[in-house]
Amino acid sequence: MEMKKWLVLMLVFLCLGVWQAASVYQDALQPKQSLAEKALERAKEKIAFTRIDRTYTYYGDRTYTVFIGENKHGKKYIVWVPEKNGKIVVKRAESGITEKEAIAKLKAERHPKKLISAKLGMEKGVPLWELTYIDQHNRYSFYYLSFTDGTFLKRYSFQQ
Repeated sequence: MEMKKWLVLMLVFLCLGVWQAASVYQDALQPKQSLAEKALERAKEKIAFTRIDRTYTYYGDRTYTVFIGENKHGKKYIVWVPEKNGKIVVKRAESGITEKEAIAKLKAERHPKKLISAKLGMEKGVPLWELTYIDQHNRYSFYYLSFTDGTFLKRYSFQQ
């Protein structure tokens, strides 16, 4: 009988622990969700999306939320929305290089060991692709290409 009490007590503590962990996780996600929700409301001032395919949050000199989606005519657009007040930039997706093209350029020029991520962002009014990867020297690296024409903008690396 004593063993059953201990098992029930352990189960209760385990459930409490899982509940607390889930609560902390939700609280940690809340600011990012509300940032994207606010940005989407601002983006709707410029373009009426009928579908959103991708959303990126870019932390550079300013924070931007970037949406890729389609309007009611089936045209694909990209919208860069700054976190604070500022100019919302809208471009046709076909007016710049694709994620695949940006990754191909990184692979041809830098030969990464491992690609970590590719996302759209904006620095000093220039729409860009930020490619994060592990380089040949096992460094965590960033490579920036212009969204418009794929020209190299900058790169930097950190020791792991």
